[in-house]
Amino acid sequence: MRVLFSVLSLLLIIGLTSCNQDNKSTDSRTTKSNFDYSGIVKEVIQTTNYTYCFVNTNNTDYWIAISKLNINEGEVIYYNKGLEMLNFHSKELDRTFSVVYFVQKASKNPNSGIVTNTVTKDNLTTKPKIDKKNFSYDKAFDGITISDLYANRGKYANKKVRIRGRITKFNSSIMSRNWAHIQDGTDNNGNFDLTVTTQETVNIDELVTFEGTIALDKDFGAGYFYPIIMEEAVIIK
Repeated sequence: MRVLFSVLSLLLIIGLTSCNQDNKSTDSRTTKSNFDYSGIVKEVIQTTNYTYCFVNTNNTDYWIAISKLNINEGEVIYYNKGLEMLNFHSKELDRTFSVVYFVQKASKNPNSGIVTNTVTKDNLTTKPKIDKKNFSYDKAFDGITISDLYANRGKYANKKVRIRGRITKFNSSIMSRNWAHIQDGTDNNGNFDLTVTTQETVNIDELVTFEGTIALDKDFGAGYFYPIIMEEAVIIK
């Protein structure tokens, strides 16, 4: 009996030890990364608002842009999918990147320390403060006004409309399209400027008539959000 008790005690001790080892193994396992990709940083360029990293991910090299981060060549960076921008020109660097991905979340730690990008002046399609211009609306124009568009946004959603006004801002070749801001002298609760995407090229203060499709709550990612935007616009002569 004493021998049997000793054997059972030994088996119990072995079982408890095995459980403790399993628990330790479970506790020490690395939790799943918060990020979709990781890459080796091959080059770093720091600017006022962004850190540009030339990374090698899955044997492919490309540039990503993230919020300011203290990172060096040779380190690993973890990040999520970014917004692809073709022929992006950085004013601060006076350099054009054939392709760069603006990444919203990135970190040197796969499980914490997430850095989120913010909209800054280096991002050419962000919404800077735009002053209202003193334009006179052409009452004979056969189309809608910016005031009417903002006041009745639901009415014009996904519909093609015409708006006539003057160009207040223009940037070309961003995300395979040109970006223009237009005003017509009308105002609805402080909304007097409309963003337009187009393949057309225009000049500041040029009087144009755009025809395009109205999209609501358009989110391009990385801070590119527009409550109202006219897309695929063409100039009506």
